[in-house]
Amino acid sequence: MRVTTWNCYRGKTVDRGLALLAPLRADLVTLQECVRPKGESTSVIWRDTHREDVAAETVSESCEGTSVIWRGSDRDPQAGTAVVSTQAALRLEAINIPNLHSTVVPVRVHAPQPFVFVGVWTHPPYNSVAWEAMSACVDRSDGLPVVAAGDFNSSPGVQGQKTASTEFLKRMQCELGLISTYHHLSGEDYGSETRASYYFQWKESAPFHLDYCFVPEGWKDRLEGVEVGTFEDWPESDHRPLTVDLKD
Repeated sequence: MRVTTWNCYRGKTVDRGLALLAPLRADLVTLQECVRPKGESTSVIWRDTHREDVAAETVSESCEGTSVIWRGSDRDPQAGTAVVSTQAALRLEAINIPNLHSTVVPVRVHAPQPFVFVGVWTHPPYNSVAWEAMSACVDRSDGLPVVAAGDFNSSPGVQGQKTASTEFLKRMQCELGLISTYHHLSGEDYGSETRASYYFQWKESAPFHLDYCFVPEGWKDRLEGVEVGTFEDWPESDHRPLTVDLKD
């Protein structure tokens, strides 16, 4: 199974993001900063989360084998988070968690061995938002394994984040049992990555690693590889896609 996360830069449609990612051939994708889908070419369940009384709505049009769950604020439908399955065998079901951060998308993946997948995009204060969201998602996972991927906007290498980010990443492993796939496979320390997932102000001279894919510690033996897109190959965004391969 291949998982890809990408902050595709504000305002892209889900279809456009998927088209750009097509060479990576991912089975599960999460996109951040994408437009709420309208259903022209995908089956979409969307939630507007500014008001708690807004119900989910299903757009019935679909294209074969692709399902999308998008979540964002009705204040800004130009920027949400989507979780996409490109495989009919990986059916997605939205998980409703009251008061969850508006651009965090928890879904149940109906596979031969089901698990919970969380697409993440955080806003300030980044680390506390990420921790509250991930804690809530794990609490509501019904004991299923949890995989989380996205733009966490967290790094000890970011000015002013050293303490908060270090604490968040430590708690992810120690309290939730989730490890960063990139750091486990590379052996690199948080904040000292040799492959950046984000370039501040689009500058190659200002690299940071803010995007993660976390998996349960018990899945270490399933990790087969991790890739981060190069600066040159992904000019459409200030972020680069992070892709993880897992044994089925």
